[in-house]
Formats: sequence, structure tokens, C-alpha cells
Amino acid sequence: MYPRDWLLFLRDGAGREIPIAQLPHYLTRHLGASSEKVYLHHTYARKAAEKHQLGPEHFPIIFDAVERGVALDDRPHHVTIFHFDPDLQRWFQVVVKKAQDTGRVYLCTFHRVTQRKVENRRAKLRAVDK
Repeated sequence: MYPRDWLLFLRDGAGREIPIAQLPHYLTRHLGASSEKVYLHHTYARKAAEKHQLGPEHFPIIFDAVERGVALDDRPHHVTIFHFDPDLQRWFQVVVKKAQDTGRVYLCTFHRVTQRKVENRRAKLRAVDK
């Protein structure tokens, strides 16, 4: 999706959830997910945008983070992914979780983080095996 699509989803997507990324096979397997799709509900998208001051231009980063970020085994049914965006020169954290009832994967966290937090979490958590 392009920033304009994200703008429309943030503004007009009430009550909807959309697929926004595709998990690599190793993360799908690690989570025991029913598919490789990562879904985002409009309610969380609005919350993330408002709470973390994210604009439509930030949301495409989720796709790159899920595809190429550093994936850490955070807690059961969750994976924390850190990704450095070269255009914005910032680190971002994405957390996905598998819903127990459906096996679908949902984005549950998306925000900027400091390099220090990335380093601390990488020192404490195990990387997900590829």
C-alpha cells in the first residue's frame, strides 16, 4: 500500500482489518500460524498513529520490517521485529501475535524505538531460527 492508501484506511477504515504484510516462512512456522498474512485492524492503526505520532508515510515500513527485520522470540505466540529504516534513519519495532482461536497473525505493536532499546532487547532475547 502507498501512503495515500494508508491515509484513506486511517480515515475511512472503521471496523475493517486488512492484510498488510507477509511473514517469511520461518516466522510462519515459528508462530504456528494458519497463513503467512499479517493483518491490521483499523482500531489499532488509529491508536498507533495517534499515540506514537505516526503518519501514513510510516505504515509502509511495516512490510519491510516483517520481511527483512531482526526477529526475536519475545513470548509465547509473539515475535518482536526490529527494523532500521534507511530513509528515515530511525529504528522501528513491530510485534506480531498469533490469535489462538483462528491461527491468524495480527500486528499488535508498531512504533519508533531507540538504538539502545534495540541493543538491550537483542541482548536479552533469542533470535528466531531461520
